[in-house]
Amino acid sequence: MNMQNTEAKMYIGQPLVFGDMANPQKAGWIAEISPETGRVFTIGAGGMTKQVWRVSIVWEDSTLSKVGDEIASPWIEKAAILGVEAKGADEVAELQAIALEAQERQRQQVAKEREDREQEISDWRDSIRAKVPADAKAVIVAEFEKNESDSMTDYFATSTSKTVILAFSRNTRDMFPEMRKAARNYEQTAYLADAESDAEHREKYSMGAGYYLKASHHYSDGWKISKRRITGPSDDPAAYIPFGEWSVPDGAPFVSGPSNKATPKTDGDSHAKDAGGFTIEEHMHTKRHFQMWVVSPKERASREVFSMWLEKAKERKGWYSRKWGNTPAGFAFKCPEEAQTFADELTK
Repeated sequence: MNMQNTEAKMYIGQPLVFGDMANPQKAGWIAEISPETGRVFTIGAGGMTKQVWRVSIVWEDSTLSKVGDEIASPWIEKAAILGVEAKGADEVAELQAIALEAQERQRQQVAKEREDREQEISDWRDSIRAKVPADAKAVIVAEFEKNESDSMTDYFATSTSKTVILAFSRNTRDMFPEMRKAARNYEQTAYLADAESDAEHREKYSMGAGYYLKASHHYSDGWKISKRRITGPSDDPAAYIPFGEWSVPDGAPFVSGPSNKATPKTDGDSHAKDAGGFTIEEHMHTKRHFQMWVVSPKERASREVFSMWLEKAKERKGWYSRKWGNTPAGFAFKCPEEAQTFADELTK
C-alpha cells in the first residue's frame, strides 16, 4: 500500500539527506510509504514514540533502505534545509528499479563467491585428507595476524591474513616445545623457535586468546602459532584442518618425541634410551604439563662432578629434576636434541 500523503506530510519523491562518517551528505527520495505492521517504537530525546509508517527510500548511490517515519523525519528536515529537490513518482520508480537490479546483482555475486570459496575449501580438504596422520589428535597452525584495533573507540580485534599448517601432534595438550619445534617448518615463523620466554602466552581465561606463541602481544601484527584439536563429531579429520598453506614436512608430520615417530610418554609409559653413561627418558612435567627429557647418570657422581654437570645443563636451558613417582632424578630438558647433546658431551 503506497500512500501519497500521510499525517506526517510525507509523499512519494520527497527528498531526504542522511549523514554519517562514511556518507556525510547522501541524498535519497521516498519510493514507498506503507502502514507500520505491529507495535514498533523508537526511543529518542522526547521519549518513546510509536512508529506509524514504514518508509522505503532509494538513495542516489542506488542503495535501498526501509525505516520508520520517526527515523525518516530528521532526514526530511535536513533535505529541506539543504534545498534538495523532490522527484516525480515515475522518476523515483525508475531509480528504485535500478537499485533493485543492483541489489540482486550483488546478492548473486555474494552467493557465487561463497560457492566458489566452499568449493575451494572442499578441493583443498580432498588434497590433504590422505596426509593427515591417522593417530593425530591436534594440528599446529601458524597465522599471520593483523591488528584491527582502534584505541579511540576502545575497539580491540585482529584479523588473519594467512594460515599455514605446520605439524601434527598425538596429544591435545598445549605444549610450547611442540609449537617452537613446529615453527621451524616454515621460513617466516622459524624465528619463533628461539623466541624469548615472554613469547609464550598463557591466556586461558575469559577474554583471553588461549595458549599461543607470538613474539608480541595479542593485539599486534605478527605470526602466531597455536594448537587445535582435530577430533570431534565428524569422522573426517580434514574437516578440522583450517584452510591454508601446507608446510608439514614429508615423512615427519609429528613434532612430539625425539625422532618424530615416537609417541609422547606419560609417567606410566616411559622407556629409557641408552646414552653411554646415561639414560634418556621422556616424561610429562606433573605440575606444568609439558613434555621433558630427563638425562640420568647410571652411576652416582661426586659433588664436584655433579656441579659441573649442572652448570652444563643450565647452559643448555636445562635444570636438575628430583625423582617424583615414576620420573627418575636427572637433568631435564624441554627439547630432546638438547638432552641428547648434553649426554653426548658428558660421555666424551
